[in-house]
Amino acid sequence: MGLFVQRPEEPSEWAGLPGEPVRPRSRAEELPDDTAPEASPVSLLGLVDAPVTSVQVPVQTAEPPATAD
Repeated sequence: MGLFVQRPEEPSEWAGLPGEPVRPRSRAEELPDDTAPEASPVSLLGLVDAPVTSVQVPVQTAEPPATAD
């Protein structure tokens, strides 16, 4: 018994053929090599093309407390 059992060191694939046929990879499976996306919070939230508005608020500096002598 066991005379015709394949030994573990013998390869199971003939001539190195793949077990599954090759299928095209989608863009979701590949990382693009051409440009790296900008990793700023604005671009991560999708606000790259949004108009930008800034508001300046005047703030008075606080005076140091008077010392009691």
